[in-house]
Amino acid sequence: MNLADYLKIPEVARRLDVSEPTVRRMVKGGKLPSVFIGGAYRVSEADLEEFLENAKVEPGKAQAPPSPEQPNFNGLLEEERRGDFLQSCGRYVQSRAEHYERRLAEAQEGGFFAGHEGSLILFGEALEEYDELGALLAGDLADLFVEDRSDDAVMRSAVEAAAALRPLSKTLERISDRADELAETEAQKAEAAIRREEMRAHTERLSA
Repeated sequence: MNLADYLKIPEVARRLDVSEPTVRRMVKGGKLPSVFIGGAYRVSEADLEEFLENAKVEPGKAQAPPSPEQPNFNGLLEEERRGDFLQSCGRYVQSRAEHYERRLAEAQEGGFFAGHEGSLILFGEALEEYDELGALLAGDLADLFVEDRSDDAVMRSAVEAAAALRPLSKTLERISDRADELAETEAQKAEAAIRREEMRAHTERLSA
């Protein structure tokens, strides 16, 4: 065995243009042959070349479905990119949720959003952004990662979009609860109930 013919995980990840965790999953799952030498997993040049050859798609020729022993490399890469995209979206949604949480905290100290009416205005702004982000996120997921447009694939995109938006959804609930607490008249209580129903309908529509 010539150790120079064996590649460590970082080099394999660089060659395949995927992350190191993805390569480790492939190795530990038996999808990419490897050996354990010197306290680290290594992949031989020959096994890596064979793996890439099996993943090759020739123009105009349909690719045979992978056998249980042969991994779908393109599928692995797509799943990783999909995960990266969702993480990026999740970080942005979290930042927007924190923005509205700060405004809600400020409202409790007074200012434009203080009181029942102010809470409803803040709720309306957050709900509008929730809708816009939901439509963009679900649309981007479908456009970037859904090819067959089957009901299951589109539903998956909708569910993932709803999950990414959950931090903002939780913030909307807190703003709605604040409006409920400050409602004094029957009209104000009715308005707060309408806002709660709007939030429920918008959340269900995104997940539908």
